[in-house]
Amino acid sequence: MCCCLAGCSGDSEEKEASEESVKPLIIDSETYGSLYESLPDSDVSYTDEQIDDITQGINDWAGSTLLVDSGLDEETRDLIDQSLYESIVSQDDLEKVKSDRESFYGDEAEVTISQTETAVASATVTRYNNKDLGRVRCETRISGTRNGEPFTRSYQMILVISYNEGVTAVYEIGKIEWEDLEQN
Repeated sequence: MCCCLAGCSGDSEEKEASEESVKPLIIDSETYGSLYESLPDSDVSYTDEQIDDITQGINDWAGSTLLVDSGLDEETRDLIDQSLYESIVSQDDLEKVKSDRESFYGDEAEVTISQTETAVASATVTRYNNKDLGRVRCETRISGTRNGEPFTRSYQMILVISYNEGVTAVYEIGKIEWEDLEQN
């Protein structure tokens, strides 16, 4: 109780002086929030078991984020789009993804996702701001139908993730490219 009172009491001159010494925080809007740009390089790989968990986590994320069924209600789709857009670091990649989504789902296209498969090429762990984060290079293939026609799309990505006790969270998409694959 005494500590609380001591913390609350004080000289008003000290308070004014400390307020004057506070500098405004200036954030570069192009790199604000970008872990991808700031993450130190690492050659420490996750274990094979951890990579299996990470692969499954990325696969689940991709299957519910990169391309989704058109049957979802508009509010849910808007939330998914917003979440995806906020995770993309590069403004150029962001514009490409937005444009692609508009054309892919345009003209009220009927999209059904049937399969998502992810393969991790590399997954390294590094320490950043006292937290273990990972950089993952991977490919995710999403298959389904668009207006009754089968499609398979391959996404190549570099992701910043958090992995803890079997749970994977995708924080950022550092790079993303995709191509539509030929159907056999």
